[in-house]
Amino acid sequence: MEKLHLIIVARLEEVPTFGQFTIASLTRDFTFFSDYKPSKYTEDFITDLEAKQTLIQNIVYPKQMTDELKLITIRLTDNVTSLRGTMNLLEGYVVDAEGLTVGVKDFGISEVRMKVNSMDVEGLDGKLGLLISNIDANMDALEEVGYSSADRTALGVLRTKIMADNVAQNTKEGARAELVESNIDKINDYLADIKSIWADGKRLFKITNKVKLPDYTNSAILKRIRHDELHTKIMGKVFNAAGEVESGAKIKARPVLEGKRGKTVVSDAKGNYELTGLKPTSYLITVTMKNGGVFMVSADAVTNQTVVKDLVEP
Repeated sequence: MEKLHLIIVARLEEVPTFGQFTIASLTRDFTFFSDYKPSKYTEDFITDLEAKQTLIQNIVYPKQMTDELKLITIRLTDNVTSLRGTMNLLEGYVVDAEGLTVGVKDFGISEVRMKVNSMDVEGLDGKLGLLISNIDANMDALEEVGYSSADRTALGVLRTKIMADNVAQNTKEGARAELVESNIDKINDYLADIKSIWADGKRLFKITNKVKLPDYTNSAILKRIRHDELHTKIMGKVFNAAGEVESGAKIKARPVLEGKRGKTVVSDAKGNYELTGLKPTSYLITVTMKNGGVFMVSADAVTNQTVVKDLVEP
């Protein structure tokens, strides 16, 4: 998504929080505002502003789209990581087979593993295509050592599922970007209302109440939002499939939307992990166990709160 021009100093994902803070301040101080400008700050003013806030919240964080993207991404990750076991079994057949048209190192297994480990789904498709071509060219030799046509069919079906989910994931992410870009005027119209409240708040409190003044100042609200992020966390314990705590597990959390930035931590000796400094949004948490097993769950971070989420290997 191209960088969007907002009329306040903020990141897109911070816009709803700016609105929430400003509406809360205005509600607290509404008598001052309505006495100052009675024709502007009517009984319907906050109601109308809250309706706009809901609209902007749904543009920046569209719930249905987010929920759909969670399911797609979790399923995609599960299918991609399942290839690790498939490659281990296939490698055993390739090593034992005689008369192959290519050497074991050139069969394509290592290349698939590399793409799986890096979660490079686009690159994975090409490597799976090469691997499947080598399987087809050497099917007789592989069947002699136990590989079956059902194994080959299952691999082809898995490849199709992975690429279908990759397309679906890209489509959802593109749709979200389009939703924001096509509504940037609505976002900035809402922010114009927010800026207008700030301007009046400064006129009211610049001299009479300097304690309230920061509640109507862009830089002060931004500082508060980013300070609250430091106290917004997801934490818990990591358990393996046997129900035992797992130390040394790698936990990576990425926002479902705009998911390129993330936080990574490692569970301690008692299996504890703590992800701090989070934005208040939905996260996909990828857990890599010491034995190489990988699974994914979702969790929502809440502003200035600690969300407890144990990560249990299925």
